[in-house]
Amino acid sequence: MKTPLQTIINAFEEKLNNQTDPEIIQFTQGLIYALKMSLPIERPILEKIFEDGVGEGLTDPERPLTGKEYYDIKFNK
Repeated sequence: MKTPLQTIINAFEEKLNNQTDPEIIQFTQGLIYALKMSLPIERPILEKIFEDGVGEGLTDPERPLTGKEYYDIKFNK
């Protein structure tokens, strides 16, 4: 399964194959390089998201903790 960043990189690489303007080629290659440098950062972020579940979990700012959840976390109960 491709991550969103890998999908973007692949799209830029496909466009690069059909490009003839040297300035656009150089810019696109630099952009692809920068995106590839971000790949190691993306994986842990995605894992953390799915670890918590969609729309729930302790690190989700959209879902505040209940009093019991906060107490259990704070005092390791």
